[in-house]
Amino acid sequence: MGLQRNTNVFTPLTTLKFALALLIFSFFSCSEPDRNFTIRGNLENADGSKLLLYEMGTYELIPLDSVMVGDNGEFSFQGEIDQVKFMSLRKTQINYLTLIVSPGEDIEIKADLNNLQGTAVITGSAESRLAAELNSRMHSTLMSLDSLSRRYRNRLGQEDTDIDGLRNETRERYEEITEEQRQFTIDFINSNPGSLASLMALYQQTDPNNFVLSREEDFKYYALVDSVLIGKYPDLDYTLTLNENVGEMKRQLGIREQRENLLIAGTEAPEISLPTPQGDTVSLSSFRGNYILLDFWAAWCGPCREENPYLVDSYNKYHHKGFDIYQVSLDRTREAWIRGIEEDGLDQWTHVSDLQFWSSVVVPMFNITGIPANFLLDPEGRIVERNLRGAALGNKLEELLN
Repeated sequence: MGLQRNTNVFTPLTTLKFALALLIFSFFSCSEPDRNFTIRGNLENADGSKLLLYEMGTYELIPLDSVMVGDNGEFSFQGEIDQVKFMSLRKTQINYLTLIVSPGEDIEIKADLNNLQGTAVITGSAESRLAAELNSRMHSTLMSLDSLSRRYRNRLGQEDTDIDGLRNETRERYEEITEEQRQFTIDFINSNPGSLASLMALYQQTDPNNFVLSREEDFKYYALVDSVLIGKYPDLDYTLTLNENVGEMKRQLGIREQRENLLIAGTEAPEISLPTPQGDTVSLSSFRGNYILLDFWAAWCGPCREENPYLVDSYNKYHHKGFDIYQVSLDRTREAWIRGIEEDGLDQWTHVSDLQFWSSVVVPMFNITGIPANFLLDPEGRIVERNLRGAALGNKLEELLN
């Protein structure tokens, strides 16, 4: 009877090897995750400038470090973080690059130092690449809007300019540019709902008063990003803040929907009693008996100023037939408000304001989410139609009064 090898029995040597293997595995599996990050790069047009690195908190910028860019354009930052962070790499307040940095990342940037947003090419961070793509497109859109604005101002100064035609042409192009940016942003979010760059996309602005996405019309995209990110990053300050904001937006939309039902055609407009520039309080209801355009505007609002010539034209044509204007300003200062009235030749009709900007009492009363906005009221104070822009106001008054 032959001898057989027992493969279930460890020799002292194999036992020692196994124990060492377990020890090595245990050492590596229990080691702390890499918390280090590096941001380095090579910048064209280096001029010995200082680069500043900030952490972007939910409501503030937190200084982290600064370096001098070398004559060869090279720079480098190192640090430690325990979770993903938004960071801002800045040459100046308006020349900066937004990064989304995770622990362990080695991010490399190539860009023109004079235009970080518009030229950055990023490797080593997929999230930062998406942020750069988003910001580069937004930068291009802002440049197009700035060029449109300069062209408008230059042509206004020419004697043979058709002012009305120029306004219509400029407005149409403005709307085209902003709608293209809106569609890009929607496509970006739909393609990257789990990226923190999509959180950035929700809050992009074409100017300090206008967001690319409407919180009312585009609420579903806020809800989409929130639902994905809060599951992916349940303990991150950014996503927790977004979750709170979306919850509040949903509550406000419910309230607005209820109020909106009170502002449909045929319903009586809410009463307004506000001060004039002279300090007298004038009520909207005091104009009963005439057709009234209740118009919301501000001297700082470019599109509002472009609408004002149409108001002047309609007032001159139909005032003697029973048409008047009650114009409510969302300005912040009396000086700016009066200057806008004088510059646009609006002193024929009644102006009122509490000078509280977007905190004005009229904003929630009439669900104002953007200006210009208006309501045409009949002689009994009931809503006939709303948001009559451009020639539409004159056409409606022609129909009603002739």
